[in-house]
Amino acid sequence: MKILFLLTACVVASNAQATKIDKKLIEYGWDCPTTEFVRQNLAKMETIPFDGVVIQVTHPDTQESLGWRVFSKTRFRPSEYAHAIRDLATLKPKKLKDNFIQVIAMPGEVDWFDDEWSAVAHNAACLAKVARLGGCKGIMFDPEHYGKNLIWSYAALPPEKKANHSYEEYASKVRERGREFIRAINAEFPDITILALYGHALPYQLAQAAGGLDKAEYGLLAAFYDGICEAATPGTILIDGFEQSYPFKSQQNFQDGRRIILRDARTISTVPDAFLKHVRAGFGVWADFASGQLGWHPEDFTLNYFSPTSLRAALSFALEQSDGYVWVYSERLKWWDFNVPHEYIQALALAKKGSGSRSVESKATPPSNIPRACQQQGYSDNETFAEFRKTFVEIADLPKDGWRFCRDDANCGEKKGWYRRNFDDSGWRLISIGKFWEEQGETFDGIGWYRLKFVAPKTGEITGPNGTVNKIFLVFGAVDESAWVWLNGRYVGSHDVGPIGWTMPFKIDVTETLKPGAENLLVVKALDTSGAGGIWKSIKLMGK
Repeated sequence: MKILFLLTACVVASNAQATKIDKKLIEYGWDCPTTEFVRQNLAKMETIPFDGVVIQVTHPDTQESLGWRVFSKTRFRPSEYAHAIRDLATLKPKKLKDNFIQVIAMPGEVDWFDDEWSAVAHNAACLAKVARLGGCKGIMFDPEHYGKNLIWSYAALPPEKKANHSYEEYASKVRERGREFIRAINAEFPDITILALYGHALPYQLAQAAGGLDKAEYGLLAAFYDGICEAATPGTILIDGFEQSYPFKSQQNFQDGRRIILRDARTISTVPDAFLKHVRAGFGVWADFASGQLGWHPEDFTLNYFSPTSLRAALSFALEQSDGYVWVYSERLKWWDFNVPHEYIQALALAKKGSGSRSVESKATPPSNIPRACQQQGYSDNETFAEFRKTFVEIADLPKDGWRFCRDDANCGEKKGWYRRNFDDSGWRLISIGKFWEEQGETFDGIGWYRLKFVAPKTGEITGPNGTVNKIFLVFGAVDESAWVWLNGRYVGSHDVGPIGWTMPFKIDVTETLKPGAENLLVVKALDTSGAGGIWKSIKLMGK
């Protein structure tokens, strides 16, 4: 532990000095430009103060993005990307000098144990070659599951594949593939920089919630990155782009993110020394965050999640805590349509000069633009509790209405005993669960407390298909984003994995605390750091 502490201290010390590095803003989004577009529009693109851009390589005949075909059995041919090299090799950028070629872990049709997996390494190497000959810094790697093939999840494998190979065997093979992947890339581009939109931090956080890497959706991603770290050339850099920071607004958010990336996530690495050598912290900020729900409003900034002022501050905090790169994501805001309001363009430039204010204004979202819980994907109980119902029996559905609620702006609720049975909550307002608190007039980001008295079923009524239920759990459909739970005045557990936890169901064992056939008091302290918040799905008593 002493060695680990010293190594961590070295990371923190070096990271404190990293704020003096020339930091870069990289653009990426739905408007991802082709090599041809960049060649034709470079001068105009450089009027917007980015330092680099993610560029897609398209097939010369079909115009399909090769980046979306890397993880397939079909090997790229030189004739399919030679034009991209020609496009980029002619460029002489004055500002957009830190560019990355798009690589996405799609379609994911090759099993890790399949000999044809070598095509994946080959394809990645082809795009690394484009990056090197095109004067780019490296590749952008997006490992997200966009389709049906959940390649990073052992838990999602068909039963027959699990029967053939254990989780440990899969993790070992994925780590081997990570080594093959980076060796092929380094053969074309030694000491490359890989801007990964998700790094080790994602499987770390998901494993905390799921109870292990073998159960987490992206659990195998950690093994893949470990393989990259242990086989990479000495100067290869793997940036954890921490997409989890999309909605972050406060300096504390980014400080916590940095800790998760460089300290906490390192605890799941099987090659911690190699991790320390190659992994760096980066952040993603979504400029038009939640525009699918809120819309993008260039005429009225108050309707957007980020105003120019808060975008500047968020980017400034992100740059401050990064090791060099912050990527700016957007969907309906399209920088390369060249019609983004000047105030947002100016926010990019001003971010490097400081946040403008250490306190960022909270978003003031009018009622018409508040996200509705019932409109979120996977909202229904059937979808939310499907996995639990396979192994648990449903005992009771807690009431949606009749809850008491109070904001805790000073974070003093625990000190004041708001979880105690004898605490008087008669002055608190009534609220419902199954909805965001913003839907009910509480338009704030921060801490809110919920209290509910309910009568649990009698012991004789708590039975499963086979009779006796040995364990009883409170199963939460989702709390946006973190929750600490007390039952009958006793602390029973928490769900705290950061912003990504907002959609995750979780369970808490209350076998020893629940009072069957009697009145019980459930208290939940919820933390929401951005966007909508609260207990926005059902809570059930379930047994096993």
